[in-house]
Amino acid sequence: MKKTAIILLILTFGFVASVSADHPKYRVVILTDQTHDDGNSLIRYLYYSHFFDTEAIIVTPQLPDFNHNDPGPWNKAQSIINAYEQEYPHLKKHQSDLITPEQLRKVTKQGRGAIPILFLTNARKFSGEIAGRHVESSWGDIHFHDWIGEGLNPNGEPKDSEGSEYLLEVFSKKDDRPIYVQSWGGPITLIQALYRFRQKNGDKKFSQLLAKLHVFGILLQDITFDYLISLDDVKTHGCLNMGDTKSTYTGERFSPGWLLLDEGHFWKYISVMKQNEVNGHGPMSNLYDHGGEGDTPAFLYLVSAALGLNDPADPTMGSWGTMFTKMQGPFPDSYFSTCNVNVNEMMRWVPEVKNNFMNRLDWSLKEPEEVNHEPVAAIGKDRSNNIIRIKAKPGKTLQLDASRSFDPDGDQLAIKWFVYETAGTYTGKYALDCGKNAVLNLKMPEDLGDKEIHLILEVRDQGTPSLVSYRRVILQNLQAPRPSSLPSKSRSPR
Repeated sequence: MKKTAIILLILTFGFVASVSADHPKYRVVILTDQTHDDGNSLIRYLYYSHFFDTEAIIVTPQLPDFNHNDPGPWNKAQSIINAYEQEYPHLKKHQSDLITPEQLRKVTKQGRGAIPILFLTNARKFSGEIAGRHVESSWGDIHFHDWIGEGLNPNGEPKDSEGSEYLLEVFSKKDDRPIYVQSWGGPITLIQALYRFRQKNGDKKFSQLLAKLHVFGILLQDITFDYLISLDDVKTHGCLNMGDTKSTYTGERFSPGWLLLDEGHFWKYISVMKQNEVNGHGPMSNLYDHGGEGDTPAFLYLVSAALGLNDPADPTMGSWGTMFTKMQGPFPDSYFSTCNVNVNEMMRWVPEVKNNFMNRLDWSLKEPEEVNHEPVAAIGKDRSNNIIRIKAKPGKTLQLDASRSFDPDGDQLAIKWFVYETAGTYTGKYALDCGKNAVLNLKMPEDLGDKEIHLILEVRDQGTPSLVSYRRVILQNLQAPRPSSLPSKSRSPR
């Protein structure tokens, strides 16, 4: 928001609005085992790659799906990249700053593996169907130090890998932006890179790196997560199915800037998209299979941030990737999970998420003028996607004006304001009058105290499929100090 707009808000309403300029693209590192659902998530990710600086995609086989020397995961990733390369000349007509095929190949590296997915660690064998194929797999005892550190792993391979060496380069860049690490698959290559970075750079630089890491875990995937969080404590205090897995790491644990643990919400997301809905939209879509997209929430929360719904630095806000709460137990304050969160906090957004992806799939077949585009949600003259915090005195009457929202395709818009009750901390009744009008009049509650009310502006177009953009307004008491324990805020790219 421009300085003049901020002054206008203060003069008109007598409150303080706090926003910042748009943040550059998100730095992203993806850890993927390319098992039954990861390929589908990668396909979707590439349609949204203009939101990201994709720093690394590390392909790591994982048991029971693949043995350590099985070329399947790497070949699967390469087939998707090859298909993307075929589509890229047409896709870039729609979005010129999608990742180039050359850059995509440059950042895709082979990691080390394979160790079993966490809840099967001590089962030592698996026999069953995985995404349409029968899998028989077995392994021995799995211990942390057999896989991380010096020397060779039990497969006779160096514990370092092309992937871990490349992550050292990524982590050494002079870039203060957060690094959003998405653990679709095992973190084994990440943990080896962290081990080596500390050894080579010392504790001071290691601490600076950790502070930048924002780790999103779809489950905990494998036992090397023990480096960041005690598996025994998660088993005691969490909701995660860990089988009879036990902590085997005996060294000092290290905490990233924050850690998000989806303990099960993603399972619901696997069945959202059907294979026949995706296939037929070009070479990439024809590689989309019936394995689902369990890992997609790990980047959906960044996509919805880019559309104005949430701040990615505050996982308690709720987003397309679900909502998180602080982990209960002996965990750092910056560790969050879905343990005590209703899965509806992810599923409530599914229609909008699905429409958005179906529209992106059309990028592969149609010209830019033939597809729909997201509307622009504006509050006053502010068309950014920044979160707006309004501090006003209890009883103060305010007015929020979304009349400058527009659709780039000229479609009619439907405006909706609503209170996102589970995202806020205010427990009193707070109803909005005329929530479908562009101009919203509201009154600050007398009993707001030090609590917050989260208002969502949803701007929906009448295109096919219908698309939405958002703005979030957080109401706070001007007379109450802001709690110091809230996560620090970052801004989102548009």
